[in-house]
Amino acid sequence: MILGYAIYGPDIDYNMFGDLQLGECAKYSDVEKLNIIDPRLQFKNIKYPLSSTYDGFTIVNEKFKTFCEQQGYAGLRFVELSGPQKYYWLRIDNIVAFDAEARETRFIGYNEQCKGYEEIIGATPVYLKEKKPLADGFFRTDLCFGSYAGKSPVYLVGVETKRKIEAAGFKKIDFLKIEDEYP
Repeated sequence: MILGYAIYGPDIDYNMFGDLQLGECAKYSDVEKLNIIDPRLQFKNIKYPLSSTYDGFTIVNEKFKTFCEQQGYAGLRFVELSGPQKYYWLRIDNIVAFDAEARETRFIGYNEQCKGYEEIIGATPVYLKEKKPLADGFFRTDLCFGSYAGKSPVYLVGVETKRKIEAAGFKKIDFLKIEDEYP
C-alpha cells in the first residue's frame, strides 16, 4: 500500500547560509534547529515552483504558496526571502516518525558537547514507523539528513496532495513513493 510520497524539486544555485559564521556546533545541527538564512542573499530567477538549495532548504514560488493556502493545508509556514521576485522558504510543522532502524540509516560523527551528528545518511527510500496513509497535506520527517549544518528533513505529501499538485499543473516536481512494506 502507498502511504504517501516524498516530494523533491531541482537543486538551485543558492546557499542559504551564505557567508554567515555559524559557530562550531552548527555542523552538528540542521536547518530546522539553526533556523537562519543570510539576510544579504537576493533571490531571483528561480525557474521552479519547488526547489532545493545546496544546503538543504526547500524554496517555493508565489504560485506554489498560493496553491497551498487555497487548499487550506495546515502546519505550513512561508518565510519570505529577499529579492525582486517573491520566493519563500517552506517550513513544515507536521512531523512524522522516520524508521531509521528499518532503513539502516547511518549516524556519523556524534559530538557530545554539541549533542548532534556531523552526518545522517540514508533517507531514501523513506521508511515510516507508522504504516498508515498520510492525510491530504504536507509533512516532514522527524530526522534531518545530510552533512553538517545542511542536514534537512524529507518533505512528504499524502496521496491526495500529490494528485492535487499534479492537477494544478506544477512541473519539475518529483515524487518518490513511500510504501508500507520494505524491500
